[in-house]
Amino acid sequence: MENFFELAAEIFEVKPEEITMDTVFREEIEDFSSLMGFSLIVMMEDEYGVKVSVEEFLKCKTIGDLYRKCVQE
Repeated sequence: MENFFELAAEIFEVKPEEITMDTVFREEIEDFSSLMGFSLIVMMEDEYGVKVSVEEFLKCKTIGDLYRKCVQE
């Protein structure tokens, strides 16, 4: 899980300790953009081998939702 937070934090341009499983990334990450969202989708596929469609990604609200996609697939 720590690696996931580090990778996500890098994409969000924040420190890993600034995000939690409950962080609502679209609302709580300053300057969240579609480019960040796309980068998350690519990271999940590259690092975890999980393909997440845009539709599935849009259903995710929190960092925890994204993480669970990586560990459940």
